Amino acid sequence: MERGALKHRLSISVLAALLAFAPGAAFAGSVMGSAQVTWKIPPSVKATVTPNYASGFGPTGGLGSGQTPAAGPGAALGSGTVDFGKVVVGYAYLYKYAAQVNVITNDPSGFVVYAEGATDLNGTTNWPLANTLLWLPSASSNNPFSPATTFNKTGGNPIGVNGSGGIDYSGMGGTPPASAIVWNYPTATGGGGQSQGWDYELQLSGAAPLNVLNVYIVYTVIGN
Repeated sequence: MERGALKHRLSISVLAALLAFAPGAAFAGSVMGSAQVTWKIPPSVKATVTPNYASGFGPTGGLGSGQTPAAGPGAALGSGTVDFGKVVVGYAYLYKYAAQVNVITNDPSGFVVYAEGATDLNGTTNWPLANTLLWLPSASSNNPFSPATTFNKTGGNPIGVNGSGGIDYSGMGGTPPASAIVWNYPTATGGGGQSQGWDYELQLSGAAPLNVLNVYIVYTVIGN
């Protein structure tokens, strides 16, 4: 089995779709001398993403690799990047409390949260994102081998260097694919919104390059 130090800086970029639909035209009519007026409140969605959102964040796992995992210097509580630090190829890792999304909406049908990689993992040698970086809802029982879902490289158009400005989905009908859904909430939220946190899994094959790799994971929030 090939071994070596492989540092992954997995950065989170936020692409929160702010939905502000134009108000419906007011309707006025007289019925037996009285006026009846109806109106619509424009639905809106506001979202924030917080990396390393809780105490105890950071990588675990890599059992047998001979290295105790620790978050890299880019990671900080409530900010920074999801930084796996130095990891060893051929081993699996869990990054606890990697990212949390909070959404506030008055849309009675709720919202959908999508997440995709703007690119594959980037470095002097690139590496496929699919089946290398995976997500699962945060839970104390999670471990590096818990069932998880892979992030995929987007079919949209990355904006900025390596997708640092998000993803343009205009060529895909304006929305990410259904396969990118990570959270579907069915009703409007209260004033404080609703939050969901995710852990990340890193599963490196023995053929992974010895490299510094990074990727922007873009979260897109759209009202139902």
